[in-house]
Amino acid sequence: MKKPKLKNYNGASENNLDFFVNHNSMRTESTSVLHPMSWESVIPRWHFAMLNDVERNQAFETAIKHVVSPNRRVLDIGAGSGLLAMIAARHGASYVTSCEMVQPIAHVANKIIALNGFQDHIKIVAKKSQDLVVGLDLAQRADILITETVDCGLVGEGILPIIRHARQALLTPDATIIPAKAVVKFSLLESHLVHNLNLAFDSASFDVSPFNVFSTVGYFPVRLRIWPHRLLSKPTTALKFDFQVDSLEPRQKEISVQVEHNGTVHGVVFWFELDLGNGVVLSNAVDNQKSHWMQAVQCFEEPINVQKGNVLNLTIQQSDTNIDFQLATTLEH
Repeated sequence: MKKPKLKNYNGASENNLDFFVNHNSMRTESTSVLHPMSWESVIPRWHFAMLNDVERNQAFETAIKHVVSPNRRVLDIGAGSGLLAMIAARHGASYVTSCEMVQPIAHVANKIIALNGFQDHIKIVAKKSQDLVVGLDLAQRADILITETVDCGLVGEGILPIIRHARQALLTPDATIIPAKAVVKFSLLESHLVHNLNLAFDSASFDVSPFNVFSTVGYFPVRLRIWPHRLLSKPTTALKFDFQVDSLEPRQKEISVQVEHNGTVHGVVFWFELDLGNGVVLSNAVDNQKSHWMQAVQCFEEPINVQKGNVLNLTIQQSDTNIDFQLATTLEH
């Protein structure tokens, strides 16, 4: 059997100004010089969905209020509107340092913080976290880290290198990290319509396959419930992360998945379960209609027909900013 090919993904991180990745997709932006009229092309609309995501906001507030106190030093990476920093201040944090690498967002975050009366408790630093300096941007190493640099596939915004660097350079050894842990789960996906969102081969009886050079590489966001689809396998754990203690370095693992239904595998859909601590969990699973995060889909260029009982062997490669599923060449029965 010919091995179905998967697109390679070149992700980006919070630590790269020219490669701006948002919660549900990826775009390349230069943010060094911005005119107000160009903001809409640089500041993606998902910020509004995120700010209005009640489930997400309540979950972070519950997690934050369990750990903050006046004598603890809070670092918030990826300030956005300043919401999470203000939540920390509201629940007793005497001082919060919050960094935001996108200059227009940092500017507006300062306005929001002043509007809500927290200007004496929150400092917005317009830098990427890798450029923060203890003694300059932070008075001391922080003992609480809050970061929600998470996209639909968990890692695309660079949460792994962000936390890895923060633990090394910005946090105390016993710092509390929110989120504390994460699990990535996946299922085999049948949906030719979702497959068609990112690949084209025949259009009006013409071969248009060369256009696939412009397709999104790696995974891309899909609100799966609005598209006809079937999950051909049970949800399976792909990867686990403990942000407090794991190395968070790139890795590879092999996994076998049993097919539950006859059909055609067009790719995989995957999602995260984000453990914020103290029993608070956020997920963008397929059946969660409240989350502003979509699901992550990675399509095979060549779909594969399967029967119930088949076992597919996959290789999962996790980098700093990508999770990639590679399918083995043969089916097991």
